[in-house]
Amino acid sequence: MVATSVLLLVLGILHFAHGLLEYVVYPANKKDVPACSQINDALVKILGASKVQIYKSPIRKTTEFWLVQILEAQRATVLQIPGVDAVMENVIVAQNCGESSTNLSAVTTADSTGSDQASPELKLPLRRQRDAPQDLDLVSWPPHKLKPLFGNLKWYMYDVGRGVDTYIYIIDSGINKDNAEFKSMPWPPEPDEWHYAYGVTDSTTDDNLAGHGSCVASKAAGWKTGVSKNSQLVLMKSLPTLADVNFAFAAALDDIIEKDRQGEAVVVYPATSIQTFGAASALPRNWRSVNELIQELFAQDVVVVTASGNNAAHSSSLNTVPAVWALDPTFPLIVAGAVTTGGTIASFSQGAATSSEIVWAPGESIVCANGPSSPGLAVRSGTSFAAAMVAGLAAYELSGPDPLPPGSVPGVMRSRLLASSRPISPLTSPKVIWNGINGALGTVSNTSTSQPALQLVQGVPNATVVSGITNGTEGQASVA
Repeated sequence: MVATSVLLLVLGILHFAHGLLEYVVYPANKKDVPACSQINDALVKILGASKVQIYKSPIRKTTEFWLVQILEAQRATVLQIPGVDAVMENVIVAQNCGESSTNLSAVTTADSTGSDQASPELKLPLRRQRDAPQDLDLVSWPPHKLKPLFGNLKWYMYDVGRGVDTYIYIIDSGINKDNAEFKSMPWPPEPDEWHYAYGVTDSTTDDNLAGHGSCVASKAAGWKTGVSKNSQLVLMKSLPTLADVNFAFAAALDDIIEKDRQGEAVVVYPATSIQTFGAASALPRNWRSVNELIQELFAQDVVVVTASGNNAAHSSSLNTVPAVWALDPTFPLIVAGAVTTGGTIASFSQGAATSSEIVWAPGESIVCANGPSSPGLAVRSGTSFAAAMVAGLAAYELSGPDPLPPGSVPGVMRSRLLASSRPISPLTSPKVIWNGINGALGTVSNTSTSQPALQLVQGVPNATVVSGITNGTEGQASVA
């Protein structure tokens, strides 16, 4: 990652020139206002105000941490300040779960198959997107329906009313906002929907030249390649460093509370820890802080999605955080694993050892927005992008006709996504996410064992079936 390399260079120069290193200071009790105030005063007295940055939440009345510049020899002094729990060097602690791919045929298909428009034989609220990439087409392919023997799926079908007034928080490197995937959105991200952590540039750009953040965001809510067309993006622009990861979760939580987005928001963290953990492992202080923040997000009825990891060559099981926390039945984190466009588990994707607990989505050779170095679309592979599609479907479901009960949204959403998943074909596994729409209507396949169309379009208001085509009653608001 170029931005990470630049950060390391800057920190290296700072250390070489002045002997200074960045450390993150954690309080023993972030809710103890007097104690945290005393810690802050002590840090400023010892180090000087210019070398101390504090993350303090006026909404929750907590102090999450301080980011300080100190000499290595000063660490012991800082650790002795009453009320300080830990002092940790601000190093890279996570890695994104995306890889580049060179299969450009999918890009050609996605760019040339037509425009995103409502089909003339369909009435609102259903829409067929004929220029969707194959990975997106799979999300509306119904259960018990064999894929065509020849050729590709023809479209992605979705409800144009879904996703309105939902928000997807992307913890990543930013987005390439000039890409058509974002410029064509009903509500492109405004400057106040960008939040900047410590190690990134304060600019509305994707600092990752390969476009990891752009790809993730477009698979969640992009105009051509995204699952939930009407969801709004909120960018938690950050690096995979200890301070930035803690900032991103804390700032997302505060923004959701401040803007009253409880029950309307999804946070996606498309990364894993570099260090491996077991389900019962003791957590370093930085990851304990992330765990606590995710629990606070759950308490605010926020859905949180993360990636299972790309290291199946070493372990098919979940062995990183946050993913491994989902093995605790009381922790309703949604972990996304990646499948191929054929519906089988991607060779790199972790999660196969507990496949029934994973929400599976396309993640191999998916089509998404390119990074700042190139326009248009790109083909990528990784569980990051599966997590993005799952986050998009979660936002799509948040606006559905069957509201989730307040106070239990994260757990109910996880159960709902697992229950509604289905194999891509009767002969494949695992079960893969489905948006509940019969995207096979109007297609001809070699063998069909599909359910009646009325059963396949649950959630579509006033849906009727006429000559094998699903139609919605006129008068639904068209947003996308």
